[in-house]
Amino acid sequence: MENPVMKRILEEYDKIESNPSDDFMFRKLDWDSYEWQGALRGPSGTEFEGGIYHVLLQFPIEYPWKEPAFIFLTENGSFSIETKTNARLNWDPSRRLRQAFLQLIDLMPDCPDFESDSIEHKEKRRDLARKSRAAAREYGNGERRKLINKIHQHMLRDVPQLQQTRNTSLTQRCEEEVVLDRVRSTQMESDRSVIVEDKCNIKNSLEKRILEEYNEIESNPSYDFTCLTQSWNKYEWQYAIRGPCETEFEDGIYHGMVQFSVGYPSMPPSIVFLTENGCFKIQTSASLKRLLYWQPSCSVRNFLVAVIEEMPSYSNGDLVPVENNREARRRLAINSRAEAPKYGSVERQKLIAEIHEHLLIKTSVPELSPVTSQASNGTGGGLVFNINFIFRDAFNVIFGNTLKSICGNAFGGSNADNVGVSNSMNEAPNPMIRILFSVLMFFFIILFGFWSYKK
Repeated sequence: MENPVMKRILEEYDKIESNPSDDFMFRKLDWDSYEWQGALRGPSGTEFEGGIYHVLLQFPIEYPWKEPAFIFLTENGSFSIETKTNARLNWDPSRRLRQAFLQLIDLMPDCPDFESDSIEHKEKRRDLARKSRAAAREYGNGERRKLINKIHQHMLRDVPQLQQTRNTSLTQRCEEEVVLDRVRSTQMESDRSVIVEDKCNIKNSLEKRILEEYNEIESNPSYDFTCLTQSWNKYEWQYAIRGPCETEFEDGIYHGMVQFSVGYPSMPPSIVFLTENGCFKIQTSASLKRLLYWQPSCSVRNFLVAVIEEMPSYSNGDLVPVENNREARRRLAINSRAEAPKYGSVERQKLIAEIHEHLLIKTSVPELSPVTSQASNGTGGGLVFNINFIFRDAFNVIFGNTLKSICGNAFGGSNADNVGVSNSMNEAPNPMIRILFSVLMFFFIILFGFWSYKK
């Protein structure tokens, strides 16, 4: 194959054929070497879920130096049909079509060609998604229609269950197709003086900064969060954070996305939550207070740690309805561990599942902590809770050693044998016992004060 453009197109096609995706399917046309027919699956967790959207892919003769054209053939409520879409893929010659397909799926909820984000428009997109499965679009000549129907029947099959990657090492995970084949045509080199560079050879200062931050997190992993890069979008990370300890968010696993702007690090990144948390809205950029004070010296690591610490400060529902009280948020934290959120393409869900499994390994199964019982009663409930524990601690200090000594002498055991007695003192007692003990201590203090005054 002397034509380097056709060589590149066929190489990409062969790689997609040898490693098919559940998110998309494309077939080359026998009568046009510069055109593919295909379909994309709607991203999960959105109004496009379940939809099958047929797309025409057209290659320019300058490919890969010029971006290919994507033409949607199926009504979707996001991209206009039968016209070249402004996909905003940040195309460069090092990109692969597999990455472009996945990013195109991710862009659907942004509705590039439709500004409306009303409830009615979302319902329309859901209805279009359902209709898209019923029958393939009638388009083109007879041979093209046969190919479209074949692709449609293939996409109708159920998506297989995601495999959990418990044994996958995050630090050794390699980005797919990192090393790109170089275009060796002397004519192309002389005409354009460009060679498709290796992805690791970063020229762009923005990409360099993002990669440096990611490598720093990889080399020094945090217990509080985990991040993974996306092979199809170098300006977005998939992440999950742990809820802060001793709050209603404790033990929760909250997934989301870090989206880097073209002005990063001068401009702050966007943070999107995907897990219901009772604090921030999901699937939309969170208006975090710390973003107002962003500086170029800030990093994603420090920002995520700050977000974790600030979650309780939004406890009154700054971004969600007030009825999400502490008890509701506590149950959302526990539910967040049961299953990772379903969002985006199958490739994205694999990343989410990998992160979720990684965070699950290092934490115990949560229970409803005492913080839940103090939630809905306001500050009064919290005051009683704290006083009860103050009296409990005072009781342990005053009588704990004496009781342990008596128990030890009575049963003939040593201090080491009576650890269970000491541990039971440190555990939170039954609520009724706490209340009774508080009342007795209250009267004891009054009697002691009265006796001291009389004396």
